[in-house]
Amino acid sequence: MKKRSFVALLLVLPLCAPAWAQTDTLPDGLGKDIRTPEGLRKVIERKDPRFVIVDVRPPADYAAGHIPTAINIPGGITADIQAPPSKDKYMVLYCHGGMKSPAAGDKMLADGYRHVFVWGGILSWPYERETSPK
Repeated sequence: MKKRSFVALLLVLPLCAPAWAQTDTLPDGLGKDIRTPEGLRKVIERKDPRFVIVDVRPPADYAAGHIPTAINIPGGITADIQAPPSKDKYMVLYCHGGMKSPAAGDKMLADGYRHVFVWGGILSWPYERETSPK
């Protein structure tokens, strides 16, 4: 009986994942436009001033390689930053593998950011990364 329950759980979990894994409070369906690496790259190339790409990983990971134009806000906690982004910007968050960015998105929403999109993890970014001095 335990084995059947475990197998059933494994079958049901993937169906539940999109509901809790993705935060998208961007207006006008913009989230679906940047859901893919190609879509996010287009936003970066357009230099759209509404968007702020946020790497929520620790500073050393950010310095080793991040998505171009991304700023580092470890854990999505803006209280430790001298000049946090304006709360009316469209925040696009990512972490390493996509598991920690949802919690960071929740923190940013609780902190008053209205437009938050949890993109996922940098492991999904197939393009060149920028590095920063340590």
